[in-house]
Amino acid sequence: MEAPQQESRQPYNAKWRQYLLLNITSLINFVTIEEALQADLPHYFSGGNHDSTIVFGAASFAVTLLILLLDVVPVIREKFSFRNLADGKAEGFTVLGLVLWWSAGVIVLTRAGAIGYAALNNYFSAWACLFVAIAVLDKWGGEHDILTLRQLTRISPTLPYWWTLFWSCLVLLGSAADTIRLATTDYVLESCNFAVGLATLSLLISFFFVLSHYEFLDCAACRSWMTYGGWFEICWSVLVNILLISGLHDLTGAGAIASTVSGSGGKDPTSEDYVPGSNVYFATWAAFCSSIGVSIKWKEARAIKFARTGDTNVEEQADDGEVAADVMRMEEKSLDVEEAAATE
Repeated sequence: MEAPQQESRQPYNAKWRQYLLLNITSLINFVTIEEALQADLPHYFSGGNHDSTIVFGAASFAVTLLILLLDVVPVIREKFSFRNLADGKAEGFTVLGLVLWWSAGVIVLTRAGAIGYAALNNYFSAWACLFVAIAVLDKWGGEHDILTLRQLTRISPTLPYWWTLFWSCLVLLGSAADTIRLATTDYVLESCNFAVGLATLSLLISFFFVLSHYEFLDCAACRSWMTYGGWFEICWSVLVNILLISGLHDLTGAGAIASTVSGSGGKDPTSEDYVPGSNVYFATWAAFCSSIGVSIKWKEARAIKFARTGDTNVEEQADDGEVAADVMRMEEKSLDVEEAAATE
């Protein structure tokens, strides 16, 4: 008797958990924004038509729900595999679109004084959607042997923290510059200007060290001190620590731009007590923690640098030894030829 043949079944999408999480956070986002639009909360956002802001969560919810249904429903999954469509490129472009979509969504929903501050669920769900979308794209890249975040940041232990510092300062710079338009007091305006200067300087420093890791700024004269694990890196890291400590003191104090996340000052945006909600608070803390991370990981990076330098020197010495041995053998052969000629 012939053994019964088992039907081949399409495996489930390995990223279904991330898709489900993105689906849930998108649902939370557009539901809470709808509630905020129905409430009279002019304190949290000023001017403009915010009715269209619901589209970010609604569109993301619909797309991720469709992807989950295509993967969960057995009849559809056996006949149509979304993750294998066009060799996986269809899924890749879809996820990339979600990342770009939520990048725009975070800018719109969490800009200074925006509707994202009407409730913290609006604010955190927008950022959560962006981070989950990036995680899905990163996992898709790993499945298709495309550059992943780990491959991008594994050069040294300090590189992930330099990258985090760079993006945190970029958010801090954009948010502080955007908050200037809503500043109603000199104190808030001064803290905005200070945040812009602090973010610009820290951004340039972090960008420099990110480039130095990838040897974009490498040269023979400065190779020994410009790379990771050197005293040059730790000195600049300590300097950034000091700058950001002063930033935390000046920006998160009472009445300053980052004294709260959602802002303060009652329902009148024109009030002298009004401080708009912004990303400055979390961006400043994220930048400070990243800078501290660079300092903590510097010793480990220095040890790895010495280990790699030692391996390189050993290889160079081995190559030099092989070349010297070849030269000696050639000299011995030439001497043998000369002796044979002289004997004849």
